[in-house]
Amino acid sequence: MRKGFLMVLAVALVAVLAAPAVAGTDINGFYRAKGYVTNFDTPSAPAILNDMQTSGYVEQRFRMRFSFGEENVKAIAFFEIDFGSWGDSAGGAAPGAAARNVGGALGGDKVNLETKNIYLWFKVPNTSLDLAVGLQSQTDSFYGLLYGGADMAGIFATGKYEPVNWKLGWARLYENDVQEWDDVTLYMGAVNFLPSKASKLGLSAYYITDDSQKAVSGAASLPFAAVAGDTNQKAIATVGLDGAFNGSWGGLSGFLLYQWGKVEATGGNTDPDIDITAFAADLRGDFNLGPGKLFLEGLYISGNDRGTNATGDYEAVVTLADLNASPGGNSFFVRMDYQILMGNADDINQNTCLIGCAGAVGNNQSPGNGGRGMWTVGGGYSMKVAERTTFKFGAGYLQAVKRLATEANQKKNMGTEFNANVNYNIMKGLDFGLYGAYAMIGDFYNGTVTSGSLANNDPDDVWSMFLRLNYAF
Repeated sequence: MRKGFLMVLAVALVAVLAAPAVAGTDINGFYRAKGYVTNFDTPSAPAILNDMQTSGYVEQRFRMRFSFGEENVKAIAFFEIDFGSWGDSAGGAAPGAAARNVGGALGGDKVNLETKNIYLWFKVPNTSLDLAVGLQSQTDSFYGLLYGGADMAGIFATGKYEPVNWKLGWARLYENDVQEWDDVTLYMGAVNFLPSKASKLGLSAYYITDDSQKAVSGAASLPFAAVAGDTNQKAIATVGLDGAFNGSWGGLSGFLLYQWGKVEATGGNTDPDIDITAFAADLRGDFNLGPGKLFLEGLYISGNDRGTNATGDYEAVVTLADLNASPGGNSFFVRMDYQILMGNADDINQNTCLIGCAGAVGNNQSPGNGGRGMWTVGGGYSMKVAERTTFKFGAGYLQAVKRLATEANQKKNMGTEFNANVNYNIMKGLDFGLYGAYAMIGDFYNGTVTSGSLANNDPDDVWSMFLRLNYAF
C-alpha cells in the first residue's frame, strides 16, 4: 500500500515539475445558442417565398481552439460541434450512425465533432517571416467577397519591412486525383503600405485554376451552364486595391477589384468558351455621431444578361461559393450586418438569406448572383443605452444589376430590410440579446413568368426574431 502511494506521489511530482513545459497551451472559443420564431426558414427555391409558414426552433454551436507551443512555434487545432436544432434527427437515427450538425435530440449521442483547422504556425529565426502550414481559415483582402473564413489546406507566409507588410499563399482547394493535374488551386499575394497607424493601402492578386472537370463526366460546372460530358476548365484572376483611413471623426474603408478569366471547353465537346470579365467596388464610412456610431456602406458587383439558358460570357465576380469544390458559404461578405438580404457573421446552421450565404433562396450562394450582379446600400446606428446594454438599428436595399435573358418579365428589386437588436452583457464573456428583422421581398421574386420556379409566385414579406445567448472564453 505504501509503495503504491509513493508511486502515485512520484507521478504527481513529475507532472508538477513538467508544468512549465506546457505553459504555452491556450484554449479559447465560444458557446452560442439561438432560439427562433420566423417565417423565413431556408427556402430551397424562390417559389417557396409564397405562403410562408411560421416556425420555431433552437440551434446551437460550440467552437474550441487549442494552441500548443511557445512564442515562436505553435500547433493549432480548431474544432466545432453544431446542433442544427434542439430535437434534431439524433434521437431517431440508427445507433452509432455518424452525421454532421446533429446530436441535439433525446439520447443525443452522435459522432459530430468537426475539424475546422489543423495547422502549424512558426516564425523563421532572425527574420520577420512567419508561416502557417496546414488546414487553416483564410479571408481575402475584400472583406470576404471572394472567400471569407474559408477553411483551406495550404501554406501562407507573412512578413513585414516597415511601413510595408506582405502575404503570399498557396492552397489546394480540391484534390481530384493525386496522379493527375485535375485539381482546384488558389494562389494569392498581397502587399499593404501603412504610412501611419491611421491609414492603409493594399494591393492584392488572386489566381484560381479549376481543372477538376477534366475527368468528371456529367458534373455541373457552376456557375456556368454544363452538359453531360462537360470537361470545362477554368482560370480566373483577380486584382484589387483596398484601403482604410481613420480619424477622430471615424473612418473610411473599401476596395475596388477587377476579375478576368476563361472557362475553356475541352475533351472534344463543342460548347463555346466563356470569357469572364467583372468588377466590384465597395465604400464604407463609420462615423462617431452623438452617443453612438453610424455606418453607411454601398457594394456594387457588375453583371450581364447572358444568353438563353444562361450561356455566353460571364460578367459577375466569381467567388469560391461558385466552384464545385467549395459549395456553400465560403464567400462571406457580411460586414453590412444584414439578417435577411445577405448573410450574417453570427449565423450558425439555419443561415437563411436572399443571396450570398449557404442557405440562400434558390441556392443563390454567391454575391455574383448567378451572373446578374448586384448592388446594395445599407446603414446602421448603434449606441449604449445603459452601462451593460447596447442597441442597434439597421436597414438596407438589394437589387440585381441585370436580368438573365430568360427573366425579361422580371424586375430587378430583390428586397428591402429593417433590423434591430438589443444586447445585455450579463458578465465578462456572457451576452444575451434579442434580435429582429423584417424584409419586404422585391418584385424580382414575383410570378411574372409563366413557367419555372417563379411561376405564379406572390412572395410574402418575411420576418425573423430570435434570442441569442453567447459565451466567449
